[in-house]
Amino acid sequence: MVRVSARVQELKRICWLIVAGLLTACSPPPQFTDSQNQPVVLADFAGKPLLVNYFAPWCAPCLREIPLLEALAREGQTAVVMVNYDPATPAELAKLAGQYHIEVPLLIARQEASLPFPRPAGLPTSYLLDGEGKLQQTLVGELTPSRLEALRASVKSLDH
Repeated sequence: MVRVSARVQELKRICWLIVAGLLTACSPPPQFTDSQNQPVVLADFAGKPLLVNYFAPWCAPCLREIPLLEALAREGQTAVVMVNYDPATPAELAKLAGQYHIEVPLLIARQEASLPFPRPAGLPTSYLLDGEGKLQQTLVGELTPSRLEALRASVKSLDH
C-alpha cells in the first residue's frame, strides 16, 4: 500500500481548488434575474425551443398576450419566459406575476448580458430560439391565435 504524504495531499487539494475556480470563472454570467432574485441563463432552457417575450404592464397588447403565452407553455413543446421591459426589482416582478396571473418565468434582463437577440425597440416583441439557443424568428407585434398557430408550425419545423 502506497502512503501519500500530507504535502502531496495538500498539493492535490490546491490543484482541485484552482480547477474549480477556473471552471467557475469560465461559466457564462447570468443573463437574467427572476422574481426570487435567482440568476437565470438561456442555457437553462436548452434542449427545446424557447420563446422569449418582452412585456410591460403599461402595454395593452402585451397584457392580451399573456393567456396565449401561458397556454403555449402548458402544451410543453416550447418553453416560454417573459422579460419585463422596464427596470424592476425581483419584488416588483413577483407583484406583477401575481397581478397578471403570470405563471411562466418572469425575468429581468441584465444590461451587461450577451444575448442572441437585441433589446426590442417596441412592444410586444418575442424571440423564438431553437433548442441550441440560436435565434430562429423575431415576432414583432401582438401574438394572436393565428400568429400562435404559425409559431407552433415554426416550432415543429425546428424538430426536423
